[in-house]
Amino acid sequence: MKPHQILILGSFVLGMTMFTAKALPNCLQSLENGHIDWTTGLFTATGHASPEINAEGKAVAMPGSARACATRNLIAILKQIKISGDLTVGEYASTHDAILAGIEKVAQDARVCRQLYTSALDVEVWVEATSYGRFLQLVLPDHIREIPKISELKQGSAEPVDKTPSAGAKPYTGLIVDARTLNFEPLLYPTIVSEQGREIYSSVFISREFAVQNGVCAYLCDMDQALASARIGSNPLVIKALRKTGDKIGAIVMSMADAKTLDRETERHIFLKECRVIVVVKPPV
Repeated sequence: MKPHQILILGSFVLGMTMFTAKALPNCLQSLENGHIDWTTGLFTATGHASPEINAEGKAVAMPGSARACATRNLIAILKQIKISGDLTVGEYASTHDAILAGIEKVAQDARVCRQLYTSALDVEVWVEATSYGRFLQLVLPDHIREIPKISELKQGSAEPVDKTPSAGAKPYTGLIVDARTLNFEPLLYPTIVSEQGREIYSSVFISREFAVQNGVCAYLCDMDQALASARIGSNPLVIKALRKTGDKIGAIVMSMADAKTLDRETERHIFLKECRVIVVVKPPV
């Protein structure tokens, strides 16, 4: 078997292994030299290096060069990620030197999760980094801060609603937004508004501590998987997204009826603060 065939076969086997090792509905966005798993928050990049000839005329494998290539490719992937509808990580970092340096550090510290050699001593390296923690601390907007007191959470002029819960009604423990009918592209910082434009889920309601640790929301591509997720608890409110706003933000719009249902829920500030939100989307392409 030719060397390049060995590498291709190895890559295929690895790809199948990585795919089957994860839940099939995971939202994987394929990119050049890697992919983003929006369900797990993992970014994966590959790097390749051909052998070099040493002073003795012998071919020598270059795993360090492959690792450096993977790091460069991971930086490129991180820069493509959208923070909000009109802003990518790369655009944000281009005007903030400290942010750019932090992103490069995230890539440099990425874990080597796979390394393959061919009989010709070509090397292929896979590295992965998580969005949670340091990366989100770097790129989430500054206006996502520690949550203010509940009494201070007043946003817009919400329509009056009956705050009296139904007898025996269980409190909602999280929010699932079914956005599968929309052409909604996963973002690090999505926002949800009512039909009247009132903010339902935004920095006003989110605690930075939880957003950095767990993401502003989770993205899943399967409703059953979303309903079974521990993130949103045992009794989530499930709403269907109507559309996206036509502006550059591209916020998710929920119906007036769903907004009123959420407004009635006295526990909403707690689960929104803790980012117990899942957005179900079509599998990314």
